[in-house]
Amino acid sequence: MTLAEAPEPPDQTAAGPDLSDLPDRVPPAATAAEPALPIPSGWPFADAFPRTSGTSRLTSGALEYSDFLYDDHGARGVNRSFPVAGLAPSDGTYEYASADARKNGADIFRVGIGRDGDASYWRVDWTTLVNPDIPVAEFAIDSAPGGSDTWPGLSGLKSPGIDQALVVSSKGAWLLDSASAKTPVGTVTVDTAARSFVVRIPSADLPVGGAWTVRVASGQANPAGDGFAPVDTDHGSTGLTPPVFNVGFRGYHQEPEKDNYWMEDAQAQALTLGDVSQFSAVVDWAALAAGTETPEPLPTGYLNRWYASSIVVGDGQGVVADGGQGTGDLKPNFLGRVQPYAVYVPTTYDPATPTKLTWLLHSLSEQHNQYFALAPNWVQQSCEDRGSICATTLGRGPDGWYFDEAELDFWEVWNRLASAFTLDPEKTVISGYSMGGWGTYKLGLANPDLFAKAVVLAGPPGCGLRFAQGYGGAGGPGRCTTDGNSTPFLGNALWLPYYIAHGTDDELVPVTSVLEQVNEFKKTGNRFRFELYPGMDHLAYGAADHYASAAAHMGNGSRVRNPGQVVLGWYPHLDRPEWGLTEMGAYWVHQPTARTS
Repeated sequence: MTLAEAPEPPDQTAAGPDLSDLPDRVPPAATAAEPALPIPSGWPFADAFPRTSGTSRLTSGALEYSDFLYDDHGARGVNRSFPVAGLAPSDGTYEYASADARKNGADIFRVGIGRDGDASYWRVDWTTLVNPDIPVAEFAIDSAPGGSDTWPGLSGLKSPGIDQALVVSSKGAWLLDSASAKTPVGTVTVDTAARSFVVRIPSADLPVGGAWTVRVASGQANPAGDGFAPVDTDHGSTGLTPPVFNVGFRGYHQEPEKDNYWMEDAQAQALTLGDVSQFSAVVDWAALAAGTETPEPLPTGYLNRWYASSIVVGDGQGVVADGGQGTGDLKPNFLGRVQPYAVYVPTTYDPATPTKLTWLLHSLSEQHNQYFALAPNWVQQSCEDRGSICATTLGRGPDGWYFDEAELDFWEVWNRLASAFTLDPEKTVISGYSMGGWGTYKLGLANPDLFAKAVVLAGPPGCGLRFAQGYGGAGGPGRCTTDGNSTPFLGNALWLPYYIAHGTDDELVPVTSVLEQVNEFKKTGNRFRFELYPGMDHLAYGAADHYASAAAHMGNGSRVRNPGQVVLGWYPHLDRPEWGLTEMGAYWVHQPTARTS
């Protein structure tokens, strides 16, 4: 085994987005090139992993697969867990015994299998790797007819045709036969900067050839590192399910969208039954030897994708629980340098044709998969029926209110969308429910020249609970308290039409505050549409998935580019140039300076 601790190269960058796909005057955060992740020591192939979770590709002698992020919840056992986002429970119930796991210690990020003239290579990247002794991975190998259906050394897990297995941890690698006899093999490189394990196995020790069916599972390592530690009932297991937190080689189409917040429902079901046969990859060793290249997968439909953030939050590792009560602490919870986001690509998408973009900003206590989990009709109407790409950010947690790190996530995801898809910068719509409605006020009013339409569903005019101006409270300390009132800036929407919908019985966003907001829209003389739904409360309206009118009013219009009059107000404290967040200016007004602020 070798241990690599090379520092992350801060100057590595990937190609930036096509700026013609972005509206002019976006903040610098939306135009900066994406930082490149470090390539782990011991990996001699290109680092060209697909950006869509649940997809694979071939590149320069390797099969490279990207898994879903923060999906390490194991089987369905006891005490359904709520991984930070209180309204977005996981289906699996496992939790980690060690604090060093940071609530994310065996989460597979990517898997690579490669071949050169002398050896095969087996790579696992981890989302979090604070303590390399925490995770362990096992590859189950079906290389010939026959074989066992029981995973060697892994009680309670089965799939067909297993001839042997490869167990990998920071302490070494072992080949296991069908009787679970262990033979040390190869050299393991643990690269803590890349958060990777790479095993090199000489061909003499593991001859390769033909086409193998390979599966992979992860969990917490036992003290020797040559197997899996059990998961007890105090940490979510029934004691009868396998000690597996995450299963790789799951296709994006295999995880159902409905009620599946963390893209792990099919995984949880399979682990509960102890059968992971459906999740596999075919490794064609001849294709790897020939250096076959396949393109980056760009499927249509509902997807999760990932990107590398430009900032490090904390030490950039793990998941932290909310420190606040009710509405949370407004701080980031998902600290990883790699962040997920949801995107819907319509079946009519043609890369040769610029496509409009629609933002669906998530609610408080929710996350990036909220709308397909809860409101698939709205996704169908807003995205597929309109021929629009749609996107929802995680915002690094459920309660960021689209300030600071959560706002940076929005602009960086826009950057990554422009890098991956052909966007029409003139036809972007911003929308959201509840906290996402607040985000639609905040981001839309601060940047009215970037959007063609704004759609607010049950959105609070202020960052928190407000009955009317001066009556109510902020959602939390900091930006919500000092910069959390959208009403003074409604004049900014002179050229940005707003659609607002609300229920009369909303207990979390009192209708009185919304009626006050509507009256302010009237006073400004701006274009808006307001729909009031009798008898509808906040949660019922959110679960009803009856947003056909909202989708219809997203329209197909274009943003205004050069109006004869501009109204502009802003919060100077929201300017964070160190993150590329600058919000002063719109249309032909550039970087005004406040005389007093």
